[in-house]
Amino acid sequence: MTIRIFTAIVFLILIFTSTLARPDWVNLTGAETSPNIAEIYVLDDHVKLVLEIYVGNLEAFDELIPDDWLKDSSIKRAPVEERLQNFADNKFQFITDTGEKLSANLILLEPRLRIDRKSRFAGKINPYTKQRIPEAPEDKRVLYVEINYPFKSKPETLTIIPPLDEEGRALVSIGFIAYHKSVPIIDFRYLGQTAKLNLDWQDPWYTKFDNKNLTRHHKYPLMLYLYVEPRQVRLESLMRISDIAELTGFNVEDFNASVEDKHQLLIKHIKNYYANKETLQIDGDSFKPDSIRVEFLNATLSGLKVIDVTTAVDKYSLLVGVSQQYLIETLPQKIESRWEFFNQRIDRIPVIVTDPVGPLQGLIDKDDPEFGWQNYLKKYSEPVIHPVEDETGWSISIPFIGEIKLFNQMPDQQEALSIVDGVLENVRIAFIEKEPGNFSRELGKVISAKQADVTKNELAKLFSPKVTGGAVGAVQAFNDVQIVNLQELNNPDGFSTTVNGSAKISARHWGHVDQRLIKFQILLDLIEVNKQWHLADLTVIDIKESK
Repeated sequence: MTIRIFTAIVFLILIFTSTLARPDWVNLTGAETSPNIAEIYVLDDHVKLVLEIYVGNLEAFDELIPDDWLKDSSIKRAPVEERLQNFADNKFQFITDTGEKLSANLILLEPRLRIDRKSRFAGKINPYTKQRIPEAPEDKRVLYVEINYPFKSKPETLTIIPPLDEEGRALVSIGFIAYHKSVPIIDFRYLGQTAKLNLDWQDPWYTKFDNKNLTRHHKYPLMLYLYVEPRQVRLESLMRISDIAELTGFNVEDFNASVEDKHQLLIKHIKNYYANKETLQIDGDSFKPDSIRVEFLNATLSGLKVIDVTTAVDKYSLLVGVSQQYLIETLPQKIESRWEFFNQRIDRIPVIVTDPVGPLQGLIDKDDPEFGWQNYLKKYSEPVIHPVEDETGWSISIPFIGEIKLFNQMPDQQEALSIVDGVLENVRIAFIEKEPGNFSRELGKVISAKQADVTKNELAKLFSPKVTGGAVGAVQAFNDVQIVNLQELNNPDGFSTTVNGSAKISARHWGHVDQRLIKFQILLDLIEVNKQWHLADLTVIDIKESK
């Protein structure tokens, strides 16, 4: 049991430390690589079914095969309309709560190549099921079909019946996804048997299948995240736009306002609402946020996606993220908070608290809305800058006077690498500081004051890059740092070097970790002042993400 749990944990670590170019949520069912794919869209007056039928499974959907695809032209078949009706009545069925079987209208039918729905873990072992996650067929040929199933009145439920054998099991493997209007009801799952869908026309977010295995990863309309990090605490919330409007009392009176104007008004309203709220207690004292960031997101098959304020998105799938930042000097001993809003549809809210050790998930409800963090860290130490004191050149020690440097000397490769490593690490630690005054003070211990502003801007390209969702990433560690060349400076107390290396960039927000590995080449000018090495100048020659 211990080995199995450990394997699962390692596998999950691999999943949730995905790079920014990859999704923040990974489906382990393998349904998206199933030979046959069905996309189901429940719209206002019809159900739209989109099929990708694997060329090796065409017999299971024989009613849809065009006549000119048959090798034997003498085979007598029913007319297309009759075959299509038989398909709707007996093969791929949609039955309403009144017992009506929806008829079918063929919209499009043509040969295509299947959509490449890449799965990072296809072919690997699922640690929970111990089964190999399937890969997509090598033969990419499919019959692409679009069919509409119209209805006159909105049904309360839809029973979905795929092609079944005599024992009620799917004739072929079908991976499927379902939407109610713009809201994904599930992640990719297998449609292996009859599935009943309960439709909520007032708010499609709450449409769901009877089968609890048919669900989506972002199913909660309210989610809370508390991040406890060096120099800052962040409280982030994800809410439906209807919920945050109710919580904050937001209302747009100008119905002719553009999408961008409405979103900008909401952002301003939310910031004003939270600006004077003392939401957190840190070590017994109440604090207002030092800064507030608002983003718009929607739930997709690969996780949450941040969208631009100008983008029009169906209100049912739109989420509003609010990030409140609280600046701290050191990690506190205790953080407390109380959530005040629960809507009428849900009485529990997931809360994920993340500290330097990792995340811990819990739930709060109306009767117990308190949450927080207690400092149980045993091995944590505050990040501090350490002077880089690698000596180069020749020095002598004179009694009563001390050590005097006779002359400077260019460092060798190993000495230069040690100096570069130390200076880069100190700059990384300086960028942990969030309060502007503290940041300038700490960075001033590392860089020369002559070109501080110019150097700061260049350093930011490497040490605080913008990441997905408008957040700012941070360097977690440098790897494979190499000295390319060494050159003398006009200043005899320093040297110039071109450096290659890689860095792990990380940012936590909205409940997941964005990570990327970048490769860089930089030009550094380093000077020794009072026996300590400082950064005089830095130029970023190249930065690119490592695939």
